[in-house]
Amino acid sequence: MYMSMKRKLLFINLGKLSNNSGHTSRLRYGLEVLGKNADVSILSLTGEVDQISIERYSKVQFYNLPIEFRGWSVVDLDHLLGQIHEKINLCNPDIVILCIEIWDLIVGLQKELAGKIAFCAVCHAVPFLGSPLHPTKSFESEVKKVLSERVAEYRRNYIFEHYKEFPEVINSNILIANNATVSYYFKNYFPKSTFWEQRPHVTIDSHQDYMILKSEYDFCYMARMEKGKGLEYLDQILIEISTRLGRKIKVAIMGRADDKYSKCKLRHLIQAANEFYSVTFFGWTDDKTKAYVLRKSGCFIYPSIYDNFPTVVNEALAYGLPVVLWDTIFYRANYRDVKSISATPLFNIKTFASMAVDLLKRRAKLGHYSLEYVKNNGDSDLVAKDDLKLFENIIKYYENIKQ
Repeated sequence: MYMSMKRKLLFINLGKLSNNSGHTSRLRYGLEVLGKNADVSILSLTGEVDQISIERYSKVQFYNLPIEFRGWSVVDLDHLLGQIHEKINLCNPDIVILCIEIWDLIVGLQKELAGKIAFCAVCHAVPFLGSPLHPTKSFESEVKKVLSERVAEYRRNYIFEHYKEFPEVINSNILIANNATVSYYFKNYFPKSTFWEQRPHVTIDSHQDYMILKSEYDFCYMARMEKGKGLEYLDQILIEISTRLGRKIKVAIMGRADDKYSKCKLRHLIQAANEFYSVTFFGWTDDKTKAYVLRKSGCFIYPSIYDNFPTVVNEALAYGLPVVLWDTIFYRANYRDVKSISATPLFNIKTFASMAVDLLKRRAKLGHYSLEYVKNNGDSDLVAKDDLKLFENIIKYYENIKQ
């Protein structure tokens, strides 16, 4: 047992746990061990029953509630909070853990549970900022910078409505920074804050020997493709890579395009039968298809400027792939010492392509560094052990405050 007593934990996440989502990766990864060492309940905010997870995790109690959005805001928030409260009363947990950055719910549940039960929200990102490449010390100026950009109206309204609450909430000790990038942002903008840190884990196992006799795809790209995830740079990068290699290259793309700009870019890449590259598009894949494609790829290219701790990079590393990134905050905070990951100056297409070619040629030699990183950054047992300790500390902190 990792805890002195068997605690009751209630996790709230947006979709089904079995969905292929970065926000649920850590919870799903450690759930089998969590379910043995704590009474775990999971409330998924979806109308669909998560039958796959119900069958897989027999020791875990699953519930679901439908949720409706208008932009990024919850429709009829008060009603939803009332329904969640009913489930909380049913589970009688020691702590409620919100695994999604829906600010309406973070603020609403904080108020709903104040003085009644321990509560924390896991932050995989800071939703008002995206991922600032060159962060200042001023949270307010960063928010205004985002608002001055041509962002969708619903996002602009959401940020404007909620960002002033953030300093108060982060200093109320209910937030958990899920990765080193978010920790950096919290410390940078709010140096006096006392948020909780979740020690980073890769949340995926190493899957294979790094030696591959033949790759079906030279390069692979994978993402939930909203603008900023790097899709907008792929055409130029692939043409430059092909020119340097002196041949047409084969590229695999997995994921889903989430905005009009990315949909247009993706459509162009798929339809662009040219002398430089061909694209095979697999869509939003299941784990089996993803494993097949990654095993058959030579190098992972991910020119994103938007992430904090990208699950897709970890998944590529788990299959022994070398990775090329821009030199971003999330690279410096999380991957700087990984020998199979190379970062190039922002938006320098020629340098990015040159590095991709170099890593492709050295793929067999670099593969073990990728697998070593995944292996050394935890397995499901360690993820569950660390998380249980963290939740126990939050519970004890809450109990001390109440006394």
